[in-house]
Formats: sequence, structure tokens, C-alpha cells
Amino acid sequence: MILPSPLPVLSTERLVLRRPVATDSADRFALGRDAGIYRMLGADVTRLAPLTEEQASAWVENIAGHPAAWVIEQGGRAIGEILLDNFVVADQRADVIIGILDPTALGKGFGTEALSAVAAFAFDRLGLHKLSTRVLAFNTRALRAYERVGFIREGLERESALIGGVWHDDVIVGLLKRDFDPDCKRPSSGQLELGYRS
Repeated sequence: MILPSPLPVLSTERLVLRRPVATDSADRFALGRDAGIYRMLGADVTRLAPLTEEQASAWVENIAGHPAAWVIEQGGRAIGEILLDNFVVADQRADVIIGILDPTALGKGFGTEALSAVAAFAFDRLGLHKLSTRVLAFNTRALRAYERVGFIREGLERESALIGGVWHDDVIVGLLKRDFDPDCKRPSSGQLELGYRS
């Protein structure tokens, strides 16, 4: 598997997934660190410090330096990131990681849209067989987004995340190419079922 260079822009109905541009640092700085979002990402929000301009610039540089990462743009501004990581070429698989960092963008289906675009790219352009990720069990919004794209619950890693002195479980989810629904028309039950879709 060879990643195309440059990484292509992926467009959806409402989003543009693209490489970073100069204005992204200011967009990222303006978003700051929302405690609700950072808790869902596994941060101890009691220790959450305000985002600095240097950290916002580093966020952009990290995306620019990653071979398979996109800024999620909505309405002309950066609202998050999505990337493919931990490629295992022999097994034709990779991890997918997404973060919507704008609290006003939550609950609008942007995560589902971005996941669907990257899954289509991974399966159709890169020839991957499987995408995987882990989600904190209490992050039901993220679990629903993955489910709408076709991810299946494959396991539970008990007490694998220590957040603010409390242990939390991680849900392991995976998407096979044959289970992918590019139109995301799968109804959301609110809970990922264990097993395979037929």
C-alpha cells in the first residue's frame, strides 16, 4: 500500500477534509479546550489548562507532518482532525482517529460524514480490508457515529483508561470493507452490537 502524495482532499456534502493551511492555527486557537470534548477524549478536565497559541500551531504542524491526516473544515474554518494511523500493510488494516473540537459542531453528524469519507478512501483508494479504533465506553455520541458508518463492537477492554482518578472501559470497534455503508443509512440503535453484520 502506498499513500498518495499529496494526500487528496476529501469532500462531503458539508465538509472538506484537507491538509492544513496557514489560517488553521488561528481557528484551532479560537476553539480552545472545551472540557466536555476533552473529557470524551480521555483528558482529566480538572487539570485542563487553556490552549496556547504555540499549542495551536503545534496541532497544525502535527497534522502537516502526518502522512494520512486531514483537517476537518466546515463553513470555511477548521473544526477538528481525522487521520489513519498504525498501518499494518501485511494485514491491510489501519486505525482511524477523529476529533471534532468545536462544541457547536457536535450532534450534527459531522463526525459520521468525516468517518464515511475517510473509510471510503481507505477501502477504495488504499485497498484496506479493515479499520479499527477504541472509544471510551461513556462516549456514546462517538459510538453512535461509528455505528452509523458500519463499525461493529468487537470487544471491551475493562478499566483501561484512568481519568481523574476513576477507571473507565474502552470499547474496541472495527469496520470491515464489506460492512461499510458509504451512505450511512444504517439506523442508530444507540448501542453497538457484538458480532458481524450479514
